[in-house]
Amino acid sequence: MENKREVPNFVKASSWLLSLIVFAIGFWHTYLGLKEMKPFGSEYGALSAAAIVLLLLLISYWFAVDGLKWALWIYLCCGAIFFICNLNYFYPSYVARTLIQNEAKALNDTLQRYTNGTSVLNSEENDQAVSDYLNMSSLEDQIVTEISNLGYGPNAKQLTNKFNSISSKYSVQPINIGPAVGFVSSDPVVTEKQKKEIKPFFDDAVGSLLLKGILRVADPKMFDQGRKELGSLRKEYTDTLNSIASDNKTDYKLDSIKTNKNVAHIVTFVTKLNTVIDKINKGNKKTETLSKLKESQYPRADKLGTIKHTLTSVTERISEIDTWVIIIFCLVIDLLVPLAIYLFLRKKDDEAPKKLFTNPINFNKK
Repeated sequence: MENKREVPNFVKASSWLLSLIVFAIGFWHTYLGLKEMKPFGSEYGALSAAAIVLLLLLISYWFAVDGLKWALWIYLCCGAIFFICNLNYFYPSYVARTLIQNEAKALNDTLQRYTNGTSVLNSEENDQAVSDYLNMSSLEDQIVTEISNLGYGPNAKQLTNKFNSISSKYSVQPINIGPAVGFVSSDPVVTEKQKKEIKPFFDDAVGSLLLKGILRVADPKMFDQGRKELGSLRKEYTDTLNSIASDNKTDYKLDSIKTNKNVAHIVTFVTKLNTVIDKINKGNKKTETLSKLKESQYPRADKLGTIKHTLTSVTERISEIDTWVIIIFCLVIDLLVPLAIYLFLRKKDDEAPKKLFTNPINFNKK
């Protein structure tokens, strides 16, 4: 007859203790992962939901170890809930800064693409005119920046010549700034005065393409207003978004994520950008001149800690090492360790029901 090795009591006790420890870890982080959802209308509802899953998990796990095979499936379902909720806590907690930095960079790239003339602000019948319009607008911004820094010097004159070469194709009066108005200066008072005097010439030249009907848009005034606001948005948020994208010091706590300064900047920017895009789209003949940022994609920073955001982000970043480290960690805690212990402790088909101790203490013995 084959001798069966008896598992020592302390090994059994240690195995159950380890199971209870990982169950406790899973329970607590399930609560933390559900806090933002506020089940039952309260933060404490998350604690109740986590406790319900924990109790069902403990009951099904005990029956599974005792030999009831179908109880293992109930345990696996509970373990899967623990895994998802734990992932919903650990993932955004440990990669929040990376996610927010990536979002800020993506938003800034979109802003620059929409304002530097490479975006599709055209239609088939006037694509060259719109391209020239955007180039003139870009050159105007460069000239104004040059004046703000060094006054109307050689670089500003060279940019003006490029501007005039484009505008001349549409019979627009060339801009000629004399030395009495435009000259080199580093005095901020002087350069500000120059900018106020010179900028209207370029505004009129750019606007003339709309007034003359060269650009076939539905509402030239709204289209031009949207374009100008888009340029203002670039000046206002380029540095801010770059700063968020390179910020390695700010801590992002899930329980106060919506009030974080950087997150608030991102949310406000997305709202403003979509408002400007609406004006440009309504002003142009086409309704989709520029694509609005989809609500399902931006902003995301304020949605850290929600299960939908976590699962979406994990799917998108599945090739990243930090994503896999967190997935494996949650799998080990919530599923693999309890399953390994189950394999050690489970009752075999030919065994009597298991007890925690093979020689229980008899307290009635005198």
